[in-house]
Amino acid sequence: MKSGFVAIIGRPNAGKSTLLNQLIKEKLAIISNKAQTTRDRIKGVVNTPSAQIVFVDTPGIHKPKHLLGEYMTKTALSTIKDVDAVLVMIDGSEEIGRGDEFIFESIKGCKAPIIVGINKIDKLSDDEIESQKFEIKKRIEGNFTFVTLSAEYNMGIERLTGVIESFLPEGEPFYPEDMYTDYPMYKLIPEIVREKILKYTEEEIPHSVAVTIDHVERRPNGKDCYTVNIYVERQSQKGIIIGAQGKNLKQVGIEARKEI
Repeated sequence: MKSGFVAIIGRPNAGKSTLLNQLIKEKLAIISNKAQTTRDRIKGVVNTPSAQIVFVDTPGIHKPKHLLGEYMTKTALSTIKDVDAVLVMIDGSEEIGRGDEFIFESIKGCKAPIIVGINKIDKLSDDEIESQKFEIKKRIEGNFTFVTLSAEYNMGIERLTGVIESFLPEGEPFYPEDMYTDYPMYKLIPEIVREKILKYTEEEIPHSVAVTIDHVERRPNGKDCYTVNIYVERQSQKGIIIGAQGKNLKQVGIEARKEI
């Protein structure tokens, strides 16, 4: 039996959270087309016949422009110190840029094996995939193993877990077989609400919107009632989230309740 921890790192919107959800076959990490949607380190547990792999999803790594960005980048980079392998997700549909170089520069000296996952291959031809590999090797120093995949369409996922398994040490599982995360419900509920806000406000509300649980009413039927607060940066943003006649906020509530 093998077991170990794998950090998933990469630029914002590289597909890290989509991959984690595919791996554990549950909606755990929230998804948005806005950069820096993920704020915490979220663990997802994958069990195979011969291994337990604990994936750690992290915020997108980028050169920070403000304190929130600085905190999230530090959170992501601190993860690689305690893992058995690092999976660097690359958006294969985009050219290799300064952001990718910044990530590899930041993980120089990492002792764990590095796997480069070229994501979104559903948008690429075989020649374009090979061109991406060549460009990465040309511009980025280091030894790493390539894996091509499409997290959205579940392509290459089995091959990815096989490659990761080969790098893991022997050991007993860290978590029970029926446990797919240690992420607590009190954190997951505000994240689901935040995801729906980002969905319905599009570009009008920045990623810095925050949601907290204010009160929990326990009910005998198990369907507890959570009262949440939504925080924004400016007074004008309150009206955008609420929407005309409360339309946006109502829709956020309806979809969040279903998912919770």
